[in-house]
Amino acid sequence: MPKFEREVEIDASVETVWQVMTNPNHWPQWFPGVDSVSKATAISAGGRFEWTAEGRTGTGTIVSMEPMKRLEIMTQMGDDKDAHVFTLRPSGGFLGLGADECTVKYTLDTLMGGGILGSFVAGGNPRDAMRVKKAMHLLRRLVESL
Repeated sequence: MPKFEREVEIDASVETVWQVMTNPNHWPQWFPGVDSVSKATAISAGGRFEWTAEGRTGTGTIVSMEPMKRLEIMTQMGDDKDAHVFTLRPSGGFLGLGADECTVKYTLDTLMGGGILGSFVAGGNPRDAMRVKKAMHLLRRLVESL
């Protein structure tokens, strides 16, 4: 199972970042591969939604959430499943004392089969690495523009 990670520091409080990350209306603006979101149920563990990308429809489930700290979402389109894990922590300030910023770590696990060979092929997939990098860039830009 290839994993791709990226960490970014956002000039906003953890609360502000969390509000953006847990609002499905914002997902098309930053969540990787999502053009639109519909049929979102509760934004809590077990919540479900549908999403579209390039004219195709997928499903998503909120696997777990720990408010202001961790959000895990599973997406699926066809046979492709991805686990998206976001962890948040306060950061910034003089010597870390102000904690007026938020560091977000995003881990994308492509959950592909294929054993060692499948992991080797996907492990060097620049497309997924770029999706993770772009998502964090867009999230930072969105939150800091609010």
